[in-house]
Amino acid sequence: MNPVFDFTRLGFFIRRQLYMNMGALWISLAAVVGAMLIISALFAYFNPQDTDTLLGLRNMYLVVFMIGGYMFTSNVYHEMNSPQKSFTFLTLPVSATERLVGAWIISSPVYIVVYAACMALLGFISCAIAKQPDYFPALFDRPVLICVQVFLVTQTLFFLGACTFKGYNFLKTLLTIIVVGMALAAYSGGLGYLLFGNRGVKVGPTGEFKETAEFIFTKVIPFIFWYLLAPFLLVVSYFKLKERQV
Repeated sequence: MNPVFDFTRLGFFIRRQLYMNMGALWISLAAVVGAMLIISALFAYFNPQDTDTLLGLRNMYLVVFMIGGYMFTSNVYHEMNSPQKSFTFLTLPVSATERLVGAWIISSPVYIVVYAACMALLGFISCAIAKQPDYFPALFDRPVLICVQVFLVTQTLFFLGACTFKGYNFLKTLLTIIVVGMALAAYSGGLGYLLFGNRGVKVGPTGEFKETAEFIFTKVIPFIFWYLLAPFLLVVSYFKLKERQV
């Protein structure tokens, strides 16, 4: 296999993956959208001209968007984790980079576009039933954009889980996030206590390290989250794919 990245092979790989998974994808999407349509219609019908209800429905769509996206991403490499299909998938004439980019495009940009279309349809129907058609554009405000941006970053956590775990990828990734988060919190708390706890040093909003804490939480952590986390996790995912190919 030529390790050089090739856009033609990437296009064929994306088309293959969409074709192989289109049936299950459309069935799942139709079931979820159908359930949300029923819920939206009922709430909009019994709460006419209530914009708070429409905003509540919009928030429900965003919650489903996040959770559904994480679950979809966790299963983007389901062929690789299936004993019956893994050999065929791993011997496809595509490089690890093309597998990575293709799966990410399907589970992130493609998913966002498809769900955005469904969300727009649900929002329009809800506004029409609630007799508030003019309120439809207000549903897609800045919080929606922020939600999409957060998804683009956090989705890579579950993408790495899809490359790492073999079965129950979503639950294993979620459990790993919880365990790692608790471990980091315990380590940070213990380290802070050892360094400052016995010396009477205040590290709160009015303590000696107020400016340092503000800099870390307002500059360093946001920079790491928005600009470094996703690329780092995608690089780790690439090496995990390379391991699975061996």
